[in-house]
Amino acid sequence: MFRLRIPFAILIAFTFFPPVYYGQSIRVDAIQSRNSAKTNRERGIRMVKDIRKVIEEHYFDPNFRGIDLKARFKAAEEEIKTLETNSQIFRVIASLLLEFNDSHTRFFPPDRANRTEYGFALQMVGPTCFVVSVKKGSDAEAKGLKVGDVVTKLGPYPVNRDSLWVLNYMIYSLEPQPALPVYVKRPDGSEERILVQSKVTPFKEVQKEIAERRKKKREDPYKCAKLSSAVITCRLETFSVEKKFIDRMMTEVQGHQKFILDLRGNRGGYVHINQYLTGHFFDREVKTAEMVLRKKTETRIAKPVNKNQFRGELIVLIDSDSASASEVFSRVMQIEKRGTVVGDVSAGAVMTSIGVGMMNERGTDDYMTVSFYGLNVTVADVIMSDGKRLENVGVIPDHPVGPTAQALIERSDPVLAFAASLFGHRITSEEAGKLGFLKTKEEDEEAEKDEDG
Repeated sequence: MFRLRIPFAILIAFTFFPPVYYGQSIRVDAIQSRNSAKTNRERGIRMVKDIRKVIEEHYFDPNFRGIDLKARFKAAEEEIKTLETNSQIFRVIASLLLEFNDSHTRFFPPDRANRTEYGFALQMVGPTCFVVSVKKGSDAEAKGLKVGDVVTKLGPYPVNRDSLWVLNYMIYSLEPQPALPVYVKRPDGSEERILVQSKVTPFKEVQKEIAERRKKKREDPYKCAKLSSAVITCRLETFSVEKKFIDRMMTEVQGHQKFILDLRGNRGGYVHINQYLTGHFFDREVKTAEMVLRKKTETRIAKPVNKNQFRGELIVLIDSDSASASEVFSRVMQIEKRGTVVGDVSAGAVMTSIGVGMMNERGTDDYMTVSFYGLNVTVADVIMSDGKRLENVGVIPDHPVGPTAQALIERSDPVLAFAASLFGHRITSEEAGKLGFLKTKEEDEEAEKDEDG
């Protein structure tokens, strides 16, 4: 769920240098016998070969982003022949896919039966990485990490818009940490290093929590508040909903001349729902985007929806966690000059990918074990009607506005207040915050995305 211009220093360190604090898996690997190391290498090479076949069959770009698959995958196999531990081998495989410079194509290693949590969630606001939630009872809370803190580094790596998703991938999916150094910048300019102890939760429990959260979003996906007789604002949590909820929301909007649609934190969802919502703002067919697949290009057209069509003024709110359908919708409103976008640059994550479950065997006929691993592969790119891509770029707001550290602490909402002021309605940030549109970001959301139908 993020823009992807991987800093070269992170990629090199990630690929070639053993991490100084990457924990339990390395300690287990270190005691393995030479025979185990040979087995690890053989399995790693088989994985590389299998992954190459999936990429060759499914990846949307027949030129593979300029990568010579035969040469690059062969080089990875040769490198794996020199390694001993699973951690080293998995880093090579992960780095191989990162070279595609594609946020939706990545490797998920085997044997991740548990979920590692650090007790806090991060979000970019402009160029700054803020702590936006801290879990009660966590070690992060006990060590003094607070909402509104600015995080400059995770471990030895700087945190910025380009690196945050890569670092999240490393510490959650590739090599979870028993303890994570977090560097926090204080208001006086000083920097503090906080060593946060992680907590391991069975993945089944995490999956249950995610499923419950998604269910809640789908059953109660929107909330509206009337600011005045002329101005109404609605927050839409997800596009993974049934049409009836869009109908209900747009029914509430009727009778108002000015509409603020809040898509902050909305990670996208079903394509047909995005098209359906878009149709409520036009009295004609509108080309929203082109889907570029391996062998064909499909044009997306939003048809006008006559019932509850909104003809008034529109403002769309977005932030760095607005992704996929949220980005496409917002950018269409900009291109067609139908609405104004307020907030932060969006995630820049609009490609369509598929998940591929894979299996590998290791051992002898007498004692054979099976490991399962995963792969995400991009199968389609999105080109907007102006001929430009949103991937790795995001939607640039017409009015860049984001919360300050103090606003995060107080849970006030200067973004919504600013949008209301553009419509001539005066409301304080504190009053806007009390409308209940601000949601607490869960740590699990770092790895969660809504389905794209």
